[in-house]
Amino acid sequence: MRPASLQVDLDAIRTNVRAIRALLPPHTQVAAVVKANAYGHGAVAVSHACLDAGVNMLCVAIPDEGVELRQAGIGAPILVLGPPDAEEARLYVEHDLASTVSEPSHATMLAEAAKRAGRPARVHVKLDSGMGRHGARPAVAGALARILAGNPHLSVEGLFSHFADACNPDLSWSRGQLERFRSMVEEFGGAGAGPRPLIHMANSAGIVRLPGAHFDAVRPGAILYGMNPGFDPELMPGGIRPALELRCRIGALKPVEAGAPVGYNCSWHAPRNSRIAVLPVGYADGYPRALSNNAEVLVGGRRCPLVGMVSMDAVTVDVTDVPAAAIGDEAVLMGAQGAERITVEELARRAGSIVEEIAGRLSRRLPRTYVNGSEGR
Repeated sequence: MRPASLQVDLDAIRTNVRAIRALLPPHTQVAAVVKANAYGHGAVAVSHACLDAGVNMLCVAIPDEGVELRQAGIGAPILVLGPPDAEEARLYVEHDLASTVSEPSHATMLAEAAKRAGRPARVHVKLDSGMGRHGARPAVAGALARILAGNPHLSVEGLFSHFADACNPDLSWSRGQLERFRSMVEEFGGAGAGPRPLIHMANSAGIVRLPGAHFDAVRPGAILYGMNPGFDPELMPGGIRPALELRCRIGALKPVEAGAPVGYNCSWHAPRNSRIAVLPVGYADGYPRALSNNAEVLVGGRRCPLVGMVSMDAVTVDVTDVPAAAIGDEAVLMGAQGAERITVEELARRAGSIVEEIAGRLSRRLPRTYVNGSEGR
């Protein structure tokens, strides 16, 4: 196996599901967001862990992600959150994936695919309550409801929206979104759309900060993986813990004289005679180039500065103060070693990014090692 890998603790995923459930009314379902390869954690393994813990539905972004789960033998309900495309419409019906509909054209293309397949297509209608992205605006929600209600090839299973700013300490915009969504749901239901569908809106921040948005289901993303998407850390639910660690082995060690440069652009010069460890991880693995000269790595249980530019396949770390460091020793770029821990939140802050991007961009060329999996799987 490659000397750099991601370790994913599936028991942490299951524990996080239970911690999320503890915040919800008994009737509220959990729709786990496993798009983008489960935020870099590995969609198939994470989905199994979520279902083991009692998750009711899985959410992906594109049909191919849903097909991957079906081909892995997962039969649970799957919702594709992104808009459908005419060339992909058949995939929704063939693989029993629920589609997101927010335009009349979406309904038309899915109905045609369903008619050809001889069975109805399952859909969730997305309503734009203030995100300003995908979703039906209030002016067209009623018309879309009538189109869907009159089509025998479509089965409306859900109505949902998405918070734009629920991490903001000021929740006024989010509360306004919540009220607009309630009004749109009422209008949609009054337009002859049939039995009441599943209502869902809350993302991770909405689950924690806006209990009035729990409705029939919630869609946890970041907190499912033990990551804080940006709200006050004091609000993180008890029991939530990170599931992901990025570890590698030191590939090379070399002495560098005082004043000598290291890495591309000669952006770092040794302030003293130094000892540099070369680690086989780079931006092609998803480790951000923005962390050049701006991160720390754990070696021998001690924080060591990352020096020089992050390369495509390597980073360099000053281990002068860890004289026992040797080739083959473990280095931790994200995770715990001894009493120290480098969190994804720290990496996101240093990189000027967000936790979802840091985790979601971790490359598939990094092997995933799963611990605490279910027996027999």
